[in-house]
Amino acid sequence: MVSHFFQLFQGLSLDLEEVDSWVWKDGEFQVYTVKFAYNCLRRVREGENVYMYTKFWRCKAVPSALVFAWRVLENKTATRINLERRGIAVESFLCSFYGMEEETCCHLLFECIITWSVWCKCFVWLGVTLMSHNEPLLKYFSV
Repeated sequence: MVSHFFQLFQGLSLDLEEVDSWVWKDGEFQVYTVKFAYNCLRRVREGENVYMYTKFWRCKAVPSALVFAWRVLENKTATRINLERRGIAVESFLCSFYGMEEETCCHLLFECIITWSVWCKCFVWLGVTLMSHNEPLLKYFSV
């Protein structure tokens, strides 16, 4: 490996009179800004959803709620499945509340009987009429 690097650098010559400088090569002006780097990452990550994410981040909501919603959309919440995927040991993959299904983001927010009851109570408190395609859950909680 050392000999490989030696061969790579053997043909290079250094100009001792030239001052070193940092150059950002991904921009029109070759000047690094956090905003430009963020936009580069967003283009790569969000692809065709740039319009949706632009509208999303402009919503008038509490920043912590926006960040949580973004984490849900990107499947970045700290569920047991995601924690295990990140190399964090978990005692079980089953839901912390009910223990019958794997703890995924979708399960916690929309399928778990316990969290579904919380959603139902929130809907009642807000005066929202509940319509659900998930009939088995509706039989447990009449709103």
